[in-house]
Amino acid sequence: MPPGTPFDAFLTHYPIRVDDFTSLPESSSSSSPTPLLHLLTHTHSDHIAGLSAKSFGHRVVCSPDAKQMLLLYEPFYERNLHDMEFRAEKNRVFAHLKVDPPAGPLKGGFYPGTRDLLSPLPLNTPTDYELSDGCTVRITAIDANHCPGAVMYLVEGNNGAVLHTGDFRAEPSFIDSVKRNPFLQPYLAPRYAGTAAHDQRRFTKRLEAIHLDTACVLGTSEVPTKESAVDGLIDLMKLYPSSVYFFINTWTWGYEDILKAISREFDSPIHFDRYKTGVFLSLKNEPHLKSLIAGKNVKTRFHACERFCRCDDVSVNDVPAGQPRKTHSVTGNRVIYINPVNMTPTRWSEYIVDTKVMLGRDYRKVTSLLVPLSRHSPLPELKRFVSLFKPKRMIPNTLIPGLHGLDWKAMDQMFADCVLDPSSHLAKSSTSSSAENLAGFADTMDDDVALKNLIGGAEIEDVAKKWTENGKMKSKLMVVRTFLDPHERQILDGMLG
Repeated sequence: MPPGTPFDAFLTHYPIRVDDFTSLPESSSSSSPTPLLHLLTHTHSDHIAGLSAKSFGHRVVCSPDAKQMLLLYEPFYERNLHDMEFRAEKNRVFAHLKVDPPAGPLKGGFYPGTRDLLSPLPLNTPTDYELSDGCTVRITAIDANHCPGAVMYLVEGNNGAVLHTGDFRAEPSFIDSVKRNPFLQPYLAPRYAGTAAHDQRRFTKRLEAIHLDTACVLGTSEVPTKESAVDGLIDLMKLYPSSVYFFINTWTWGYEDILKAISREFDSPIHFDRYKTGVFLSLKNEPHLKSLIAGKNVKTRFHACERFCRCDDVSVNDVPAGQPRKTHSVTGNRVIYINPVNMTPTRWSEYIVDTKVMLGRDYRKVTSLLVPLSRHSPLPELKRFVSLFKPKRMIPNTLIPGLHGLDWKAMDQMFADCVLDPSSHLAKSSTSSSAENLAGFADTMDDDVALKNLIGGAEIEDVAKKWTENGKMKSKLMVVRTFLDPHERQILDGMLG
């Protein structure tokens, strides 16, 4: 899990560890010194720490697609060396998690060293897992609307039911799917408080806790839906002449909706690199991605190949600092860059209007486009999701180390009207940090990875900073301040001047 995950990434009610496969610290505060089961929600790098260790030897439950993505994973520098024929074999970091017997006739019925630690759990298929004698849990994997292979886990057992969201995007269409999911429906709260006393339910069930994706909880504004984001992008792309080429900067898994929309609206395949092609071909729950792949000899204007080693059709030579950036690839194509960022709906509407005006004047002056496709939910979406269930507790999956626990304190107040017993929730979330610890952090940048992964040179960086949300820690502290007690506000105000 990301840094700062509470309870050493254990579920609150079971000796199950989620998205953290490292050794437990000596000062571990978890109730179990050894996890009896590991869950993997998806394969982003901050959720697989410890799995690359050859000494890791525990069973890991994951989705079928997450298993394939792990086993196929190659670091960029290694796959680049292989593609340039400096490496004879592919370096697959997690290959040790599944070791097949050698080919040929079986001798003695067993080959030492063979194993398969990755236990695939199909979506919406409740499955029982024995943790210890007399302790069995039923686990259901549910799509998380985050990236290929990403799932939430509903864990049910004698200690009650817990929902772990992993990373997810709880946009309106996802909320609708949750309401219709037959395995989550028993845990939905009554729509009206007067219908029944929620703390005295006899026929319906209640979640003991939700372990919630709080990566963007300090974003208090709504964000565009994925559909709104890709629709606006397509409208802008269609204003360019048909001779223009596009490089789609899908620098991590989770932006596949952009690729699907471009292929559909322009009736065209997309060129991927060898690695992405192999992953897309392996996915069982994303069959549509296979149909997007441009064949070996098929020409296309749309490219999502290796961003640091792009094909000649969209590779633009660098120029010395201070000189105008080149706009044409080595094969003579004008290249437009598409970068995903974070943006509010209002700013997105303004950006579309502004960019359309610029394109109408001279499309050659617009060398890149932004698209606000968010993979995480901001606070308004998170509150709507938690309110669906009214669980006893909400546990954050992500805490920002630079805030030293103040964000957890603020979350108690943020979700006070979304949980069953706010006073109980407040009592059980604790931190020893205070606002005095934060001097020096107020003017530092946070880890907005979207801004750190822009492609297109200094020009796109300036455009992105103009339209996107402020990533300074100070802006996050001002959100936290709203939910702190008067004493902590006074300290924070003094620190911020």
